[in-house]
Amino acid sequence: MTLRIFEQAGEIEAVVALHGWLSAPEVPAVERLVAAHHGLLQVDLAHLVGVDAVGLRALRALRARGVRITGASPYVELLLERTRETGK
Repeated sequence: MTLRIFEQAGEIEAVVALHGWLSAPEVPAVERLVAAHHGLLQVDLAHLVGVDAVGLRALRALRARGVRITGASPYVELLLERTRETGK
């Protein structure tokens, strides 16, 4: 499955929406896009179907940098929380 990335600039906060599957090959594109934003940023995962270990680490790193992660499925949220707790 492919990852599609949608961007929407708001007055206060920009939103990057990820649709599909986030895996190692797509992580650099997501990281470049996020790095290009200055100010408040939200990454919307409402349409994210799945994530591999590299994608999960990338999401965790974004969250640690202060990027607001929203819309994650209960499973992805559990993976993010588990990763935070174990430090892996």
